[in-house]
Amino acid sequence: MNMGYGEFIKKNRIASGFTKQVQLAEKSGITAATISRIEKEIQKPSMETLKELARFLTSTSYVELMVACGYWDEEELLEEPSKPEGATTVNEPYIPYASKPKKPSPVEDDFIANIDLSDEELLKQFNFQIDGMDLTEDETKGIIAYVRSLRLVNQNKA
Repeated sequence: MNMGYGEFIKKNRIASGFTKQVQLAEKSGITAATISRIEKEIQKPSMETLKELARFLTSTSYVELMVACGYWDEEELLEEPSKPEGATTVNEPYIPYASKPKKPSPVEDDFIANIDLSDEELLKQFNFQIDGMDLTEDETKGIIAYVRSLRLVNQNKA
């Protein structure tokens, strides 16, 4: 049996150090009443609400929250994008950015500065790890697509 989105958010709220809903409410600016309704699955959180929660729920990610709440299908996120017939590029999936309060390292800055390289060139130039474990090629390509989509979102806001 899969965990509902409310239980998922509650578990990650507690795991992130917010034993009470009001603590998360004070940090995130989302009311305790809204957090309560979300955890009880009376109210489905909006994508903007999830984006804000992701900043403070350090035990999970925006992507995991979006999957848990049914906005994204986990299997679709792992699929290799296909190039439409006659097209010259693949349209990368839109994955909005959820910032975590963390300053990028020089390696991350270098990666972002070189994001215009092809996926293959980035894979050769950088060794990607999370939690001390190397990422698979598909995981790395997903991160590259995420950063590229972030750039598009930021360009559209400007």
